[in-house]
Amino acid sequence: MSELTIKSLNTTILILVTFTITACMTTGGVTKDPTDVAKFIDQPIPGEASEWLIPGPQTEIGPSISEVAAQIKGNNRRERLFKAVDYVWTEFQYDSWYNDKAFSRTAEELFENRHLGGCADYALAQVALFRAAGIPARMVMTGNVDWMLRFQDNDLWIPTGHVFIEAWLEDSWHLVDSTYRYLFTKYDMTRKSYPRNEYFFFRTKDYWSLGVNTIDGLVEKYRPMANSFKVSMYQVTEYPKVDVTIPWK
Repeated sequence: MSELTIKSLNTTILILVTFTITACMTTGGVTKDPTDVAKFIDQPIPGEASEWLIPGPQTEIGPSISEVAAQIKGNNRRERLFKAVDYVWTEFQYDSWYNDKAFSRTAEELFENRHLGGCADYALAQVALFRAAGIPARMVMTGNVDWMLRFQDNDLWIPTGHVFIEAWLEDSWHLVDSTYRYLFTKYDMTRKSYPRNEYFFFRTKDYWSLGVNTIDGLVEKYRPMANSFKVSMYQVTEYPKVDVTIPWK
């Protein structure tokens, strides 16, 4: 979710957050082989999952999101998910100017503006579009193990982590990384350890549902969890992954 840049100003150390993921800017490692999604058959959405079709306060479905959702065609939820991810990747632009504005904009504002900061913005735009396309979806916010260990020694370190998305496809929750364009298979949602040294903090509809609308707000939300973290709590976790590469049109 962020890179940390340390700058020295006289005798003061300023620790700044940029909330960017460089992978937002590249398709490195993503293959362009066609993916067969026709073989997947949707099952009825159960009540527990259908709750995650309802937007949170930051992800209300406005005209801009609805207009895009109407263009996301597909015979099943998986196909619509793949096309929704491609839409955000191809029709939105990364702009570092928005990095320090993470958590402050609504999903509708992101669709109106079409400029995104780091993974926090990518996940917000994506989870709103998934729901508008009929796919139950929720955010999974994580803290990075290395950051938590640094934070315990010096709480000036701004949170570093990631935002994954859980999406209901066929008959179960699947893990999506909209920043890297991956759909993880054989996902175990009971595990608190996530790929790339990330550790589970929250499931939520959006940031405002957690009371987070600024970087300072995120720090306060993450602080107690980071301080209580122990290295033994993390288990190296990797899942097979599918490249999300179907063109949206």
